[in-house]
Amino acid sequence: MTSRITHLAAAMLVATAWLLSASLAHAEPYLAVQNGFKCGQCHVNPTGGGKRNLFGMIFARTQLAANNVLRDEKAPGWNSSVTDWFGIGGDYRGGFKNIDLPRGPDTSETTTTKGAVYLEFKAVPNLLTVYFDQQLAPGSSIERERYVLVTPLHGKMTIKAGQFFLPFGLRLQDDASFVRQRSGINFDTPDDGIELGLELPKWSAQVAATNGTAGAGSAPGKSQVSLSASYVRPRWRAGASVNVNHDPLGDRNMQAVFAGFKTGPVTWLGEMDFISDDRPVSGSDKQFATLFEADWRIAKGHNLKVGLELLDPNNHTSNDRQQRRSVVWEYAPMQLLQVRAGVRAYDGPGARPFANRGETFVEAHAYF
Repeated sequence: MTSRITHLAAAMLVATAWLLSASLAHAEPYLAVQNGFKCGQCHVNPTGGGKRNLFGMIFARTQLAANNVLRDEKAPGWNSSVTDWFGIGGDYRGGFKNIDLPRGPDTSETTTTKGAVYLEFKAVPNLLTVYFDQQLAPGSSIERERYVLVTPLHGKMTIKAGQFFLPFGLRLQDDASFVRQRSGINFDTPDDGIELGLELPKWSAQVAATNGTAGAGSAPGKSQVSLSASYVRPRWRAGASVNVNHDPLGDRNMQAVFAGFKTGPVTWLGEMDFISDDRPVSGSDKQFATLFEADWRIAKGHNLKVGLELLDPNNHTSNDRQQRRSVVWEYAPMQLLQVRAGVRAYDGPGARPFANRGETFVEAHAYF
């Protein structure tokens, strides 16, 4: 434990140095629940993630940051708009991580975990938008999202065509969470197709028909249908998702239920995923993944995130269940900047050292 605290202290020093030179937090679901928002309240994408709209930028500057630092208090600051018809945004994440294995040496690394640029073209204001999400780091440049978005009936209906992230469960920032990792629907797996959405005062729903290849184009016999709906109230929300992925090598069927509510300064989130993989020869394998999370707004700019995740990766295998416990402190010292520091503990089968690892990390997060 002493070693882990030492590593965390070193990590915080690294992050502090980065903060002095840095210039988004994806609006995580707890923020939407905490404020009674839908995802489209703050993001160009109605299902969340990526570039913030004008409201989202103002909210991040005035409500998320502990201090709104402006050289000229009369100047509004950057709001992601270059012109009335063109906007640009960006997202950078980088930090330090230490992995402590029960049998083996510790490993540490300092790396960029994400660098992305977002482009928004308002061809017809409040009706027709062309959107791009390009990942620049780590590794080579990757096109994550590219789509045309039509929002008729004053935004009550949405039509999205192109490559986009699928609607399923909570739109979590952490792709390593069990529910995002095991479902395979996360920020690394967009797909090509069309999505229809409905945005009513109390309801948000989407249905998407896509290739089922995670952005790799079409393939014979493969197709995917995703459906997600949530009922949103100022203090709570509840929803469900269904995904059916047809594949000649075996279909995958997934269902998820998710909810969130707030009690004073604490916001609670939960999701349960049920996953079934049908094999032509070996039959069906089933998985079960859960997420339980509490976010405590200690003060403006400070959030304490405590999470518990459970995973049963195969119903045919005994003694393979896993847990992941997390404690993360998030601090936004000023607008457009956040630092996160935390510890995670993985508990799994004793024969698998990596499934029983401990992690300490710190992350600098800048956005514009």
